[in-house]
Amino acid sequence: MGVDEVVLAHFQYIEAAAAFLEGSGPEPELSSADECLMGKWLAEHPDERMVELHERFHELIRQAVDAGKRGDKEAARMLLDQAYTLYAQLEHGLFA
Repeated sequence: MGVDEVVLAHFQYIEAAAAFLEGSGPEPELSSADECLMGKWLAEHPDERMVELHERFHELIRQAVDAGKRGDKEAARMLLDQAYTLYAQLEHGLFA
């Protein structure tokens, strides 16, 4: 498993959450930070900052989906925007 696969999987994960929140996709299957590809990759390539960002990324996605399910579209969008920011930081950090 390469870093490109890890980053792509997280792009697909956040896009699935975005589609759900926009009403154009099914509810995504949420995973914990240690269950996903990036979590497994980070376990083999530890970087404390990346691990913290990654854990926060998963928490934000979970909170955004929960907000969307409650009908709080404003909170869902704000949380998803924060997750996109973290995704960009993760992508940059892993490719640097």
